[in-house]
Amino acid sequence: MLKLRIVTGLIMGTMMSTIMSAFITYVNTGGGPGFLLRFLTAWGMAWAAAVPIAILVGPIANRWARRLLGLDHL
Repeated sequence: MLKLRIVTGLIMGTMMSTIMSAFITYVNTGGGPGFLLRFLTAWGMAWAAAVPIAILVGPIANRWARRLLGLDHL
């Protein structure tokens, strides 16, 4: 179960940090020259925070979602 939690956190953290970093970098600085370098810099910092957070918070979010949907008895 720990392996699943870690892999899920890696996938979720990577996807979220990539999408959010690209979006926010584009909104803040535009897509002109140097965008890729700015994005990669932002993404590296975001990824370093997002993955451990996803690994730690993922099970809590799952528990809350199950309760909200009435699936906590399964």
